[in-house]
Amino acid sequence: MMKTSKSFRMALLGLLLLVSVGCGTTTPAAPTVNPPTMVPSAVGTSSEQPPDAATSNAESPDPGSAQAVACEEYFRFCVTSTVSGAVNASATGGVGGNIDNCTAWAEEGPARILEVPMMLNSGEPPITVALTRIAAYTGPGEYVLQSVATGGAIPDMFPAMNVGARSFGIGEGSTARVTVAADGSGMLEATGLVEIASVQVSAPDPNARVDLTMQWICQEQ
Repeated sequence: MMKTSKSFRMALLGLLLLVSVGCGTTTPAAPTVNPPTMVPSAVGTSSEQPPDAATSNAESPDPGSAQAVACEEYFRFCVTSTVSGAVNASATGGVGGNIDNCTAWAEEGPARILEVPMMLNSGEPPITVALTRIAAYTGPGEYVLQSVATGGAIPDMFPAMNVGARSFGIGEGSTARVTVAADGSGMLEATGLVEIASVQVSAPDPNARVDLTMQWICQEQ
């Protein structure tokens, strides 16, 4: 009886231990967990920027390089024209040039004809500037163009210009000067150009006047 009672107690103790261990390892039902509340960040404190903001913070291009950016490198000249007065327009465009290199084109030497770079149908409205010529170029410097020459000399040529459907050229009171640098860059400044008849404008405005500033850089190739 004593052995049975002892065995019984041992069995009962083992059963209790088993139940105790089982209860300790049984995973209780998972309570419902609400997702953590997301606290919105204060405006302007986020370390991440939206795409637009990141773009706006990008380094801006150097304004001085606008001509070089606007003209492909295979063009000899990159030209920027600004017209003001009866019409207002501006444009930048590339144009070729039949020259060996920029410094040779502008270098000092015996008097010769120098054709100023053109602009061909660039911008909106499209601008074309052509036919400007220094009749007796002798090297870098400033030249005041003369439409009339004496002693059998060849006269300079003033710019002929189209802006959209309208054309402008030399008239009474018009002036023009050209500045050429040793590196082949330069500037043409013309004032008081008058409207002239064109294919699309048969009766030009006699009072219309425009001023032109045309700058160019010479690109070594």
